[in-house]
This record gives sequence, C-alpha cells and structure tokens, in this order.
Amino acid sequence: MEASGAPREARARVARLLGIAAYLALAASVLSLLLVGAVPKGRGLAVEIAAGLGYVALALLSLQLALGARARRVVNALGLDAVLLFHRQVGLWTAAFVAAHVVLLAVAEPWYVAHLLDLSASAPRALVLAFALMALLLLVLVPRQLTRLRIPYEAWRVGHGLLAVTVVGIALWHVLTLGRSSATPAKQAAVTALVAVPAAVLVASHLLRPLMALRRPWRVAEVRRERDRVWTLVLEAAGHDGLRFQPGQSVWLTLGRSPLSPRQHPFTIASSAASPGRVELTIKELGDFTRAIGRTPAGARAYLAGPYGAFALDLRSPRPLVCVAGGIGVTPMMSMIRTLHDRGDRRPVLLVYASGAVDKIVFAQELDDLARAMDLRVVHVIESPPPGWTGEGGLIGRELLDRHLTDRYEGAEVFVCGPEPMMNVVERALRDRGVPGGRVHAEHFVLVGSRPPGRRSTREEHIRVLSAGIALILLVAVLLVAAVRAAPAGSADQGGLSVPPQLGAAPS
Repeated sequence: MEASGAPREARARVARLLGIAAYLALAASVLSLLLVGAVPKGRGLAVEIAAGLGYVALALLSLQLALGARARRVVNALGLDAVLLFHRQVGLWTAAFVAAHVVLLAVAEPWYVAHLLDLSASAPRALVLAFALMALLLLVLVPRQLTRLRIPYEAWRVGHGLLAVTVVGIALWHVLTLGRSSATPAKQAAVTALVAVPAAVLVASHLLRPLMALRRPWRVAEVRRERDRVWTLVLEAAGHDGLRFQPGQSVWLTLGRSPLSPRQHPFTIASSAASPGRVELTIKELGDFTRAIGRTPAGARAYLAGPYGAFALDLRSPRPLVCVAGGIGVTPMMSMIRTLHDRGDRRPVLLVYASGAVDKIVFAQELDDLARAMDLRVVHVIESPPPGWTGEGGLIGRELLDRHLTDRYEGAEVFVCGPEPMMNVVERALRDRGVPGGRVHAEHFVLVGSRPPGRRSTREEHIRVLSAGIALILLVAVLLVAAVRAAPAGSADQGGLSVPPQLGAAPS
C-alpha cells in the first residue's frame, strides 16, 4: 500500500501541468483573432504590440472572473491559498499589460489617446475609460493594503467583485466599439464569448450555487468556548446526509436565513471526516464577523459551500503523519487526528504545536486523551514558557525539528499551518532535511490584506515565478503576432506611426 501516495502526487502534478497549459492556451487564443482577416494599413510595430497587449489583457481579465468563481475542481487540485495567490499575481501582470497598452499607444499615436480622453469630444467615453483605469488600479492595490485600510471584509468582497465585473465589461465594450481588429461580426462574437463564459461561471458560483444550498441547510447545535477568543461552532445537517470531505479541507460559512448573504467566510473544518452529518468549525476572533461567533444562538440556520482545498490527508496511504501547527493553525490537524482515531488508524502521528502561552493551547485536554488512545505524540512548544515548564520553549526551528523527527516518521506526509514566519522557517528546515516537496503540504491563512513581514513562503515564490513565466510567454506571443501583422506595411508606415485617420477606431 505504500505506493498509494505516489500516484496521488503524480496525479496532482499532472493536474497542475494540464491546468497551466489550459490557462496559457485560453489566454493566448485571443491573439489568433489578430491573425485572421486583413491588417489595417498604416500601423507600425508599436501599435500592433499595443493591440496584442490589449487583447491579452482582456483575456486575463476574463480568466480572473473564472478564478474568482472558486471552482471546486480547480481549488481542490491546487489549494485555495494557491489559487488566490495566483489570482493576485496575475492581477499585477494584467495591470502591467494594460499600462503597456496605453503607454505604447500614447507614444505611437498620441493624438489618438488624447482624443479618447478628450471630454469635449465625448465626455461619457472619456469618463468611462478613465474610470476603468482607476478601478483596475484599485483592484490591484486595495487587497494588498486591506488590513491597513481597515476595510471590512464583506465590503471589500462585494466591492471587489462589482469593480471587477465593471472593468471587464468596459474592456469588452472598448474592444467591440473602438477596435479596428475586431470589426467583423465573427470576431466580435468570439471576443464576447471570451468574456461571457467566465462571467457565466462566476454567476453560477455566486448566485446559482448558493440557491442550490437552500436545499441543504445546517443547524447550529452548539457554540463552545475553547479558549479565550476561540470558539467552536458545531453544525448539524438539517434534513440531508451532510458533507463528505477530506480531513484538512475548508468550507465557506454563511450564517442566517439566506445563503446569498455577502457575509460568507472561509474556515477549516476541525471535526472528523467520519461524521459527515456533524461539522465543527473552530474559529478565533479576528474581525467583526468572527468576534460575533460566540453570540450565535443555538438553532440558528447556516449554509456551507465546499469542501475546498488540496490541504488534505490521503487516508488511503499508510505513511506516518507529521503535523506542525501554530496557534489556530491546529484546526486542520485536529480534523486529521480525529479522523484517524475514529477510523482506528494505527499509523504513527507527530504533532508539533506552537502556542504563545500554556493557557493559549487549544484542545489541550483532548490532545492528551487522543495521545493515550492512538499512536500520537504531541510536542507543545511554548513561546513564553512559565517557570518550571519542562517542554519545548521559544520558536519552532531547525534544531527543534531535528530532535523530534526521528526514524519513526521517515517517509511521512508533513502538514504545516500557522503564522507565516513560522511556516517559512519550517518549510525551509524540511527542505534542508531533504524532505521531498511533494510530501510537504502548507496551508496559508493570509488570503487578503497585506502580507506579514518576513520571507515569502516557498509556495508564494513558486507562484510568483509561475505567473511571471506565463506573462513572459504571453508577451513573446504578442511580439510574434505583432511582427507578423506589421511586416507587410513595415516599409511604408513612416517609422511605425500612423497618420491620423478617422477618429473612431482604436488600434486594438
């Protein structure tokens, strides 16, 4: 049975590669429209590059809508944190492509850009285009400063979605009404489909899926205080068979009578996967929504969307399990440990659990009980240990891991979840120990807002490199298509600048 984990890792790698290839193909396919039909006369290389950048930017904006839909197949293959990090990085590159599109046009055809933004020529058009540029800037910058700006999560979520849809709509209008390269009905239909399909996926995700959730409500059975500012919300399926999930996965929770409420938040499931009709979410008070969790009345209605995430234990593999958790990051580990206990699984399990103080340890008594009932070893690491503390103290580091990762845990699946600085240290230490990256699973809780100080995680670095690579490939494709289109007119276009034609059609 040892080989059961390897095929899963191989399938995950294949899924990631296929996903990247599909994403690239969809983003680049729009350039094929520029290779069909006649090339407008009098356009130089700079204008053709600007046109290609504009088309690719529209494709990327459309795909951003699809990423925002949280398709379960995509999220469960890559991980929710990876999808959101990729969404954020691609947003930066999309803004860069739009900026390059505008700058190149301003250099090659300054008269045209001035005309588009001339209030006296067409105030509505100028204002709409200016609004779209400002909105795109807000979409890119605000999520990175959400915590500092103290914007409520729900307000950001609704505003971000509305702005994104508006920007994509304006971009589509810009291409259809002002573009000389999409003047035929067939091209306009293709460009419209490029936007309509991701938009439909987004609508299905945020409208149809919540409406379907009306048939699968949950009831709040109990609200249990675990520690100061830490609560467990116990939910029971109301009239259905519950939620089948893998230990470690998460759900989006909506409290109230309507699943369409914007107050929808992601939480990791802490309960055993062996009891799909009873889901427990352990939540720390951090914002307005979570601070009200303790006041949720028993019997209140709730809705769950999910399960989501690739941060999940493969129950078919007998490999040892090593969990490294910090603070509330222990919740997915509790789901894994509880599930193994309920299934009678005898694999060796090591939990290295960092807490700020002894009285901040969540699930302390239950972990002691589980350690006596199964092959579980719990190593508490107290950042500020009290006098007389005989366990580990300080922060988790390489030496501490070396002491406890004994031969019993050779070949283990390693799950890491907690504060970003701790995760960076642990991931680096595991890499230095030679633990294969495919057996190290990390769940990053920072989804929006400014990133905490410290080195970027391995996953974040990989996603940054991946998004940069995709942007580079798309840029090369734009340059190649532009060279093909500009070649016939290259000797007669006066150095690439076109003479002002009728002021109604844009070089896009």
